Amino acid sequence: MNAVKSIATGTLSLMVALLAACASKPTIRSNVDPTADFSRFQTYGYFDEVTGRKSPYDSFATTYIKNAIDHEMQLRGFEKSKNPQLLVNTHVQTKDKVQVTETPYGGGYYGYRYGMYGWGAGVSTTVDNYTEGTLNVDVVDVASKKLLWEGIAVGRIHDKARDNPQPAVNEVVSQIFEKFPKQPAGAPPKS
Repeated sequence: MNAVKSIATGTLSLMVALLAACASKPTIRSNVDPTADFSRFQTYGYFDEVTGRKSPYDSFATTYIKNAIDHEMQLRGFEKSKNPQLLVNTHVQTKDKVQVTETPYGGGYYGYRYGMYGWGAGVSTTVDNYTEGTLNVDVVDVASKKLLWEGIAVGRIHDKARDNPQPAVNEVVSQIFEKFPKQPAGAPPKS
């Protein structure tokens, strides 16, 4: 069982690091329970820590994600607690993708032996293999066991940021929380 947890933790770490390497801005979506009143909550904690379903250690990537979420939640006036009103859960997934692009290119006359000429045109085909990463952040009401909000980032993963994923993780989590129902005091209104 511990070997399975270690493998799962290692896989999660790799996927989070890959998502963090998104160089272009990811697509951000969110869903919120329209009846949720976030002003009545003051505390939060992480699902894995509160329920005891935690691996023996946090990977670097998991730590980066939790630190970024801590920052965003605390900006919004929430306090981390061992007996929270809200539970935060994260999930990371990657998927290999292929993008094929065909681009026609111009034609023109070309010459050939024996005075034969013709019109030529062609198609340039580009095949791009890449990995797409998804980070989900769920916020659940502990008392009702009801999902109140989810933020989702989907982005293309590039190799450039793999050596230093923490700034990319911070940026992605910040973008996700731009859609959180409770914004920091003094924040401009959401459009």
